[in-house]
Amino acid sequence: MKTLYKREMKQEAGDVETHKWTGFPSTDKPWLKYYSEEAVRGKLPACSAYELLYRNNKNCLSDTALNYYGRKITYGKLFEEIQKTACAFAAIGVGEGDTVVLCTVNVPETVYALYALNRLGAIANLVDPRTSEDGLRCYFNESAARVVLTVDLACPMIQKAIRGTAVRCIILVSPADSLPVGKQFACRLKRKPAALSQEVLSWRAFTNGGASASVKYADYRPARCFVMAHTGGTTGTPKSVMLSDDNLNSVTYAYDYIGIPFQRGHRYFNDLPPFIIYGLSLAVHTTLCHGLEVILYPVFDSREFPKLFARYKPHHFSALSDHLYYLSTSPATRKMDLSFLVTAAMGGDSLNVELEKSVNRYLADHGCKYEVAKGYGMTELAATAILSFPGANKTGSIGVPLVINTVKIVDPETGKELGYNETGELWISGPSVMLGYYENPQADAETLVTDGQGRCWIKTGDLAHVDEDGLVFHDGRIRRIYLTVSKGQPAKIFPTLVEQTILECEGVDDCMVVGRFMKDSAYYEPVAFVVAHQGNALQDTLAARCRIALPDYMWPAEYRFVDAIPLTPVGKKDYRTLEAEVGKYLREGAGEYH
Repeated sequence: MKTLYKREMKQEAGDVETHKWTGFPSTDKPWLKYYSEEAVRGKLPACSAYELLYRNNKNCLSDTALNYYGRKITYGKLFEEIQKTACAFAAIGVGEGDTVVLCTVNVPETVYALYALNRLGAIANLVDPRTSEDGLRCYFNESAARVVLTVDLACPMIQKAIRGTAVRCIILVSPADSLPVGKQFACRLKRKPAALSQEVLSWRAFTNGGASASVKYADYRPARCFVMAHTGGTTGTPKSVMLSDDNLNSVTYAYDYIGIPFQRGHRYFNDLPPFIIYGLSLAVHTTLCHGLEVILYPVFDSREFPKLFARYKPHHFSALSDHLYYLSTSPATRKMDLSFLVTAAMGGDSLNVELEKSVNRYLADHGCKYEVAKGYGMTELAATAILSFPGANKTGSIGVPLVINTVKIVDPETGKELGYNETGELWISGPSVMLGYYENPQADAETLVTDGQGRCWIKTGDLAHVDEDGLVFHDGRIRRIYLTVSKGQPAKIFPTLVEQTILECEGVDDCMVVGRFMKDSAYYEPVAFVVAHQGNALQDTLAARCRIALPDYMWPAEYRFVDAIPLTPVGKKDYRTLEAEVGKYLREGAGEYH
């Protein structure tokens, strides 16, 4: 199998760069005033992800690590299951440098497998179970994976996709496997069991097979890939991001110093799927390394969130803006005492200022001492890179860079670094910058920039500015990506994929796709502007083509036939004008939503 190694960061694991003062935001670092001297001069952990998890919890084995539908799994039990899973992987030949595809949801077995693979020095390739057959086959072939761990409902598609690949073993996990006994029986009655064979193992058969296996655990290596995550889309070939132990551990380190109390025993509600790096890096690794009780919930549903919040009463959660809206307006939570709530975090997309004010009023009126925690991140940065926290927040901002990071604002046309309050492209540097895209040097060259001091920067593709207090404000996107939801899970609309599909149709001269908010929602739907001689007569043809080539959440909700796509003064297609033309729905009581 292929072994995934990549460049080493010039900044050694352990060194958080200290203050410089030369008159520009990236070297002034005004955001460092929000951090202690210990944070600024601290040493990053130089160990594997599993080792950091074990080191932080080995003396608290009776504390609850995972809560799955009321079944509580202690840290002691978690380490036992990780050990058992590592033995099982070793028994089927998985070792250092091998890749195992995890095509799963939020179940305890996903957590066991993740850290078991880390102990072995193997790579966890995180794949969305909704991925098409061709997309799955691409992932399997890309990393030469021989083993796939998946949820039982995805098994039929996986079995089709492994044809012509190196995959020889499929391990099935059912959401019922770790349920409390009473709920387990009821769940199994509703689900048709998958057919097992020599190639298709149940989780129990898999773990039993490792009972007598001998295991060789891997030594920590700073530049070794720990997980592969993907930049989005369930069709085509999205880019595969390689992240190391250091990438994820550095984010965990940074959360030690943000002034939000992550106290041992606090409950953290997690319905973010593990194939989204935000769900893995923050909602699993960081929270467990801080000794929290992680409530695993495998279904992402913002409308049901208030009921789940009322049931579990978590001290922390990370969500999308829709979660916050429903939390603040639902009858289930309208009269709740929220004095226990510490973190109501929002990521994934910009938070409308009016909604931010409305939710903050709701939190304060119900006894919560904290405001909404906003943030910004990317898969290429192991999730969170910028975050607001007590004392480092302004309405409309996305917070300040984590202490491990440096940001700068760059003019996209000239490459010149801009000063305070000037809008340009947001660039970010720090120890959470990915190892690179897997076998994609062209994408590396387009996204990663190394400066004269050897520091590597991520070009985010987002517009932002930094004020004199070090607060970062998101000002829009250079690249168009819109957040939506499909089958209970978050997803992203990539307009270029839709445009390419439409442009393949005969009679289409030009096309541009933009997003508009769906009615009464924070999620987008695509609208296609099409230049075609036949006009409306082509609509059925275009719709049929999109249904064949694209996942359903990328099908345009509307086709608008126009004479020409508008251009900016410099001759580029003006998607902002088209966004304004499709308009934005208003939500009662929240004002304009974006």
